[in-house]
Amino acid sequence: MGSFFKALLLGFVAGVIAFVTVHELVSLWLLNSGFATRVPWSADQSALSGYPQGLTDALWGGVWGAIFGLILGQPPNGSMTLRGALLGIVGPAVIGALVAVPLLHGQQPFLDLDVNVIWPVVLAAAVFGAAAAWLYGLFSYGRLP
Repeated sequence: MGSFFKALLLGFVAGVIAFVTVHELVSLWLLNSGFATRVPWSADQSALSGYPQGLTDALWGGVWGAIFGLILGQPPNGSMTLRGALLGIVGPAVIGALVAVPLLHGQQPFLDLDVNVIWPVVLAAAVFGAAAAWLYGLFSYGRLP
């Protein structure tokens, strides 16, 4: 398997696993702490896709994981945890949740700069990115963070 496709496939798998486990556990903790902006593992229908929200979110986690795999490289080097956390903040948090999703729902980007809404999004995305990169490194080359 070529390194490009290997990075895409392993990144996608790492992203799905990181989303349905680590991201959703952090989201559950935020929900139980009164800070969450979303319900983890939701079976409600997604407004954008029509499929269950949890499935849609897991697939997006895979897409972000595939992108991370391409960015992290073959072989991945450096701290997978730190690099992944930064990718999670820039990609799923800023580009995805704080710009694209609000625009798709007819809202202002960056959620009216409401820090109480932004920080849980950034935290969950950073943890997701760290876990996805860590798993990608592990799956790709048996490399731990």
